[in-house]
Amino acid sequence: MGPPPAVSRDDAKAHQELLRRVASNLGLETEELEELSDTLFHVLSSAAPFRVTLPVYEGLAKITKALWQTPSLVPPISKQAEHKYYVPVRGYEYLYTHSAPNSLVMPAVNEQESQRQPGATPKNKEVKKLDSFGSKVYLSSSLQLRVVNHQALLGCYDFNVWQSMAKFVDSLPEDPRKEFQAILEEGQGVVRAALQAASDVTDSAARTMASAIVMRRVAWLQSSGLSVEVQQSIQDLPFDGQALFAEKTDNKLHELKDSRTTLKTLGPYTPGQQRNRPKLQPPHR
Repeated sequence: MGPPPAVSRDDAKAHQELLRRVASNLGLETEELEELSDTLFHVLSSAAPFRVTLPVYEGLAKITKALWQTPSLVPPISKQAEHKYYVPVRGYEYLYTHSAPNSLVMPAVNEQESQRQPGATPKNKEVKKLDSFGSKVYLSSSLQLRVVNHQALLGCYDFNVWQSMAKFVDSLPEDPRKEFQAILEEGQGVVRAALQAASDVTDSAARTMASAIVMRRVAWLQSSGLSVEVQQSIQDLPFDGQALFAEKTDNKLHELKDSRTTLKTLGPYTPGQQRNRPKLQPPHR
C-alpha cells in the first residue's frame, strides 16, 4: 500500500475554511501563511493559496513540556493510556510488544560475539543501546496506532450519529430546517476532518514504527559480520509483524552464501525451509 493520495486544491481550500470557523468558534487567534507559487502561472489563480495556522492547545503544550523535563527517564508509553486502548491480541500482537530477533542473523551475531547461548540483545554495549532505543520507539509508535484506531472508530460512530439526525430535517418548518441542515453539514464536515487527521497520524506512526524496526535490524546486523552491502539488502526487507527480520531473510543469506559474505553459521539449507518464528506473549491486563 502506497502513501495516501494527494489532497485536491478544492478539498484543501474547504479544510482551511473549516479551520477558520473552528478558530472563530473557540476564540483563537490564527495566522495565515501564504504559500510560494510560480509567478509564471500566478495569473491562473485568483488568489495565492493560504494555510491557516492554529495555536497549540494549552493543555497539550503542558503535557509535552512536563515530559520534556526528564527526557532520559520518561518511559516510552503511558501505562494509564496503555490500559485505555485495546485491540484484539490475536493477529495484532505487534501492537503490544516489539518483535523478537530471529533468523540466521542471530547465530551469526552469537558467533561474532562468542556467546554460547543465543542472547535476546547484542553483547556490544553501543549496539545494545541502539537495539534498546529502537524497542522503545517501537512501543511508543505501536500505542499511537492503538489510540488512533479508537479515534477513527469514534469518528465513524460520530458521523453515523450525524447522519441519523438527518431524518428530522423534513419534519421541521422551512426556516429552522435550513439552519438545522447547515448544522448537520458542519458536523459531518468536522468529523471528516477528524478522520483525515486520524489517517495522517496513522501514516506518521507507521513511519515511526518502520524507523524503529530498521534501527533494531541495523543494531543486530552491525554485529553479524556481514558485509555492508548484505546488511543494507536485509534491513529493508518487508516487516510482517511477527518477528524482527523478514521471513525472506534466511533465503537471502543463502542466496549470497557462495559470495564473499559466506558465514560459517549458515550451515546446510533446503529451499523453502522455514525456521521457527518466535511467539509473542499477549499483554497482561
